[in-house]
Amino acid sequence: MATAAAQTIYKERAATSECVNALARNRGLQQFAVRGLRKVQAVLLWFALAHNLLRAVALRQAAVTVG
Repeated sequence: MATAAAQTIYKERAATSECVNALARNRGLQQFAVRGLRKVQAVLLWFALAHNLLRAVALRQAAVTVG
């Protein structure tokens, strides 16, 4: 973190990860309704899949409107 380039990369990374965390909370992923590590992992994988699909749709729509 001594260089300006490293600080810029860190700022971009922090903004990206915080955005995903905020979206998760806004979509109701604040507390797990299941117990056990395997079930929690399954819930997180379902959320990740849904998030990625929603992002793909949004990016595709943005590409269509631009191009």
